[in-house]
Parts: sequence; structure tokens; C-alpha cells
Amino acid sequence: MNKIDLDDFQTRFHNRFLFKKRCNAYISLIIAIFGMAAVAYSVFVFKSNLIDRLRYMTFCGTIYTSIISLIFFFVCIHEADKNTEVTSRAVYFMRLSAASTEFIIFIVVMVGLLPSLPDKPDISSYPGIMMHLVIPALMLLSFIFNDAPIGKLKPLEPFLGTSFITIYAIIMGVLFGSGILPSDLAPYSFFDFKHHSFLFPLTAAAFIYTAGYNISLFLSILNMKLSWIWFSDIKSEIANEAIENRDNKQPETDQTKK
Repeated sequence: MNKIDLDDFQTRFHNRFLFKKRCNAYISLIIAIFGMAAVAYSVFVFKSNLIDRLRYMTFCGTIYTSIISLIFFFVCIHEADKNTEVTSRAVYFMRLSAASTEFIIFIVVMVGLLPSLPDKPDISSYPGIMMHLVIPALMLLSFIFNDAPIGKLKPLEPFLGTSFITIYAIIMGVLFGSGILPSDLAPYSFFDFKHHSFLFPLTAAAFIYTAGYNISLFLSILNMKLSWIWFSDIKSEIANEAIENRDNKQPETDQTKK
């Protein structure tokens, strides 16, 4: 029977941990670069007004996700260097908020492609592809497979995953609801309070927040289940060795009892 070499196990676990953190550092850096490049492309190539583009959740969400990812790039470098996990709840919920925001952006884009809806998202230009498809996919993969889980969320905690959307919705709702910005500039039809009944934005808000809550909860559960996939083979070896040791000791134990 082969005994587990604890030194070898610790070395393998450490090397896998370093690989995991370095991979996520690169992914986080790529997200930040892609996000900043998409914003720059929109402003300098498409000649879009930066202030005007801030009306759009996708644009603001990309900036937010890029900033969070750039910060997390350095967090991952620190984790790899110190061989530790940053388990701050504040960091976790910022990352969850970014992942939930990107998932919602992706869903809104997919729903917006339906012929019956007035909002038609851009998925053909470079900024559109980056902001609507590539960055959401990378952010989701980064969060689900890397972040250290903080355990099962309390009933209201998934709403912390919608914090960015809440801030955006409050600001845009006040600007368009008060008339500071005219309805003609509404980035999404549910902010056009002038041409739609109050029921339409209320229904849209209920849908978005219900989706946001469930998405945050779903992503947190996925993170708990999949973040250890990096170590699944090592874990399986330990489990198999424990079973083998138990089975080999069983006859001896039975004989002793006799």
C-alpha cells in the first residue's frame, strides 16, 4: 500500500494554487485591458462623447468591471506571492456584483435581440462584442472558478450582488424621472417615463431585480461548487487513499474484535 507523501502533497497543492492564481491574474488583466480598450475605441474611433455614453449601463458596467478586475489582478499577484487567499467579504461582494452585472448585461443583450422589443444592442462592432459578449464571459469564468467562497449567503445578501445596478438605476431614474435629462436621451425604453406608462418601468425593474437576485445567488452557489475544481484530482487521490486505508484496516480490526 502506498502511503501519502505529505510533503509531496503540499508541494503539488501549492503549485496548483500558484497556477490558479496566476491564471486568474492574467484573465483579470485581460478583462481590464479589453474593457479600457473598448471604452477608448468608442470614444476615439467612434468619436462618442464619454459623458453621453455614461447613460448606458453596459458602458458604466464595463468601466466598473475593468476597475475591479485591475484591482483584482494585483490581489491575485499578492495571493500567489504570499500563498494565501484574500477572503474579505467586501472584496467578494464587489466581485460578485461585477459578475452579476456582466451576466445581466448579457441577458439584456440576448433579450434585446428579440424582434418584439425596441432596444437593439450592438453585437457587431468591436466595443459591442467586447462589452456585450467577451467581457461578460471572462468575468463569469474568473469569478466562478477563482474566488474564495464565503459560505452560503444569507437571504438578503444576494442583493449585494446587485449593488452596481442599484446605484446605476437610482442615478438614471432620478435624472430621467426629474426631467434633468430629456426622455429622448433615455438609453433604455424603461427609462422613457414620458412615452411609457409607469407600469412598464416598474415591470422592467421587477424583472431586472428578480433576475439580479437569482443570478447573484446562482453565481455564489456555482462558486462554492466549482472553485475547488482546480484541486479535484488531488482531492480524489486523498479520498481514494483514505478508502484504501480503511478497507485494509478492516480485516485486522475484525480479527482484533474476535
